Amino acid sequence: MDLSLEHLSSFVEEQWWVILIAALVLIVVIKVVKTLVKWLIVAIIVIALLVYGMNYEPIREVVDTITEQSLDAAIQAIVGETGNATYTEGADNTFTVESNSIKLTGEIGADKVTIYFHGVKLGEVSMSKIIESYIDAAKGAAK
Repeated sequence: MDLSLEHLSSFVEEQWWVILIAALVLIVVIKVVKTLVKWLIVAIIVIALLVYGMNYEPIREVVDTITEQSLDAAIQAIVGETGNATYTEGADNTFTVESNSIKLTGEIGADKVTIYFHGVKLGEVSMSKIIESYIDAAKGAAK
């Protein structure tokens, strides 16, 4: 049970807004609903929060694993799609590099870029040699 309490503690620290929303819903339910159904709804919400909180770390680990695998697939796609990437610069000192399945966005000169793979945002990553060469190849093709 100690492991579950650690998960619950982590859940409370990182997802406090979920608990706040649930508390607001509980207050509304308690004020509006006047029957036994009220307490059933309250119990369901509290139990759902506890179960979600106790399983928070394993869920987060699965999401992190999926994100890592998606980033690996995106990097492999970058290597394969370098030839058909297009580079555009925005007036606000930003750039976009797009190919069939990859889209990179970022600020010119920054050390981080945002990667989209098949239209899904994977997150912000640090510049690597592969990403820099992808951007440079797209710049060269745009000139």
